[in-house]
Amino acid sequence: MGINLILISTIAMVSFLGFSNLNLFSKLLFKPYAINRNKEWYRFISSAWLHADYMHLFVNLFVLYSFGNYLEYYLKLYYEDQYTVFYLYLFLGSVIISHIPSYIKHKTNYNYQAVGASGGVSGILFAYIIINPLSMLELYLFIPIPAIVFGVLYIWYSYYMSKNRNDNIGHEAHIYGAFGGIILITILKPDVWVSFLNQLLRI
Repeated sequence: MGINLILISTIAMVSFLGFSNLNLFSKLLFKPYAINRNKEWYRFISSAWLHADYMHLFVNLFVLYSFGNYLEYYLKLYYEDQYTVFYLYLFLGSVIISHIPSYIKHKTNYNYQAVGASGGVSGILFAYIIINPLSMLELYLFIPIPAIVFGVLYIWYSYYMSKNRNDNIGHEAHIYGAFGGIILITILKPDVWVSFLNQLLRI
């Protein structure tokens, strides 16, 4: 079993447990106030293994499955036995980056909290988009759309939701996680931008 499927399996299992175990849910969710006061830094990562509801979980795992498997294969081609470390570097790094702005903004706000793997999933998705900007994705499962256009719409939608919804889903994490994925894939493989530009110039 590849690292992406292991990641998906563990996120699903912990999320299911969190749905029925409020104590576990409370201990693992992203809560800047608790992090700042009690130094519970693990929440930066543990919150990615929780979700607000079944739909939230399904969407994140579906996207992670759809793009994570390809990215795992891509990294394996270049890094062979080390690909697992680099895949986790992209996912976990994006999760942490996605939470930093919210932590700074809400570290004295007792009521703010968020859950979801959205930051890491966005990082994986946008690393894929940088590698394959013109690959055709299927919006709503049947409308073909270039990956780079999908990425722009994804950022816009996440921004809109962050301004117009009040729930436990870290919508801002989608945006910052996306930028995290772009930054981390650039650090990992800077020449990815040469391929990115070459693909766009073919249009």
